[in-house]
Amino acid sequence: MSEPFKNPLTFTSITEMIVAIMNVVIIIATPIIVFFLIYAGFMYVTAQGNPQKIEIASRSLLYGIIGGVIILGSVAILAIVKNVVGAF
Repeated sequence: MSEPFKNPLTFTSITEMIVAIMNVVIIIATPIIVFFLIYAGFMYVTAQGNPQKIEIASRSLLYGIIGGVIILGSVAILAIVKNVVGAF
């Protein structure tokens, strides 16, 4: 007889899988956000007083900060959902 099917994943619940996926997303997104913020600062410094370039740099900085807040917010939401689902 054949052996029973073994689960190739290490996850035993959907919450463990979501946590693992979010951890990978955070690990990938954090350096990208840091690079984006550094690049926005570089654009601001090299704008040399040009209002259009300063506006582009300011928007890039704002978008980088918003991205960081979304990533950190997703960590908080994930922790809340994990606690709520784990309560059942």
